[in-house]
Amino acid sequence: MPLPLINGEFNVIGQPEIRFGNDGAAWLKIRGLAKDRKKTDGAWVDGDPLFIDIVVGTGAEHLFESIVERDTIIVSGKLKSREHDGKTYFEIRADSVGVSTRWAPAKTPNSSQKAPSLDKVAKEFDATPIQSDAAPF
Repeated sequence: MPLPLINGEFNVIGQPEIRFGNDGAAWLKIRGLAKDRKKTDGAWVDGDPLFIDIVVGTGAEHLFESIVERDTIIVSGKLKSREHDGKTYFEIRADSVGVSTRWAPAKTPNSSQKAPSLDKVAKEFDATPIQSDAAPF
């Protein structure tokens, strides 16, 4: 039976852990936290937290150098379960992991050299009000 696909946004809990297999391939384990938030009576309420291990093969070394505890990541992969000591544990075998830019900018090795300052762009931009919900481009 094929493993179910899963996509989600997770907060990184603790420092990611990197290990190397006998063949020298890198593997990265990230402890992730997802919260089910909903608005109730005008206030945001946290639901039950979901803690899950995210395991990355391809690109593990780059990701290890790119994220730290408290970053928010976006993960796409396959959900896998395993039994240990009578308990069921779940993990995501990630096909792709990216840094979320919802709460903070993500920096790449070239972004500081190429990306213009947002303040500079805003000052140079002639802001004409947009009359529709369509994207301005």
